Amino acid sequence: MEFSINHPVLYILAGITVALVLLQSIVFLKKAWKRALELGLTKEKLKEVAKTSAVFTIAPAVAVGIGVITLAPTLGIPLPWLRLSVVGAITYELSAADAAANAVGAVLGQELTAQQFSTIAWTMTAGIITGLVLIPIFCRSYTSNLSSAGMKDKKWANHFSNALFFGLIATFVGVGLSGVTVNGEGKVKALVLLTSAVVMAILGVLKGKFKWKWVNDYALPICMIIGMAVAIPLTALLVK
Repeated sequence: MEFSINHPVLYILAGITVALVLLQSIVFLKKAWKRALELGLTKEKLKEVAKTSAVFTIAPAVAVGIGVITLAPTLGIPLPWLRLSVVGAITYELSAADAAANAVGAVLGQELTAQQFSTIAWTMTAGIITGLVLIPIFCRSYTSNLSSAGMKDKKWANHFSNALFFGLIATFVGVGLSGVTVNGEGKVKALVLLTSAVVMAILGVLKGKFKWKWVNDYALPICMIIGMAVAIPLTALLVK
């Protein structure tokens, strides 16, 4: 059987998994609705909460859609659809796929062999599983210790949390700046990163000035769309 990143078998496997996740969501939604009625909440209040929640799922859905579009030319539709529909995150999936591709001598955007595709898929999947395993084991003790530290010294706790966050951001920035002085692709990545950062800063200023609460949910997809749009002319100019 000839390998294809969009083989019908991959669609079937991804579809079954996504269907199971949707079924699980429906079951928990029905249980939560029933329990809320038992606790005395009215149906009108629950409908209002459901409508509000539905609106706030649009922004993450846009980011997921962009992620699938970004990865589809290299990895096909089934794998990105599966990864970003279950426990994946756009920031993780893109960096994991790129790192795995570099490790096997492949380049995202070019045709992959079955072995290269398999390595990338396993890397993306195995990497995200660590979070599912570690969070139940260590998250409670971590949050309780951080809360205790915050009670003793709130300033130090804030500095610690900020340091962890900036460490995470530095990792992605490092990936974006890799190869800047080596080739045109590196320059494109750096300029797209800079553009996205500037757009995010502008959105932050506008949010503070005009009290736009919606920015919290739509800032990421807006930055992604603008970054992708900027990447098109930059690639034409710098990549030969």
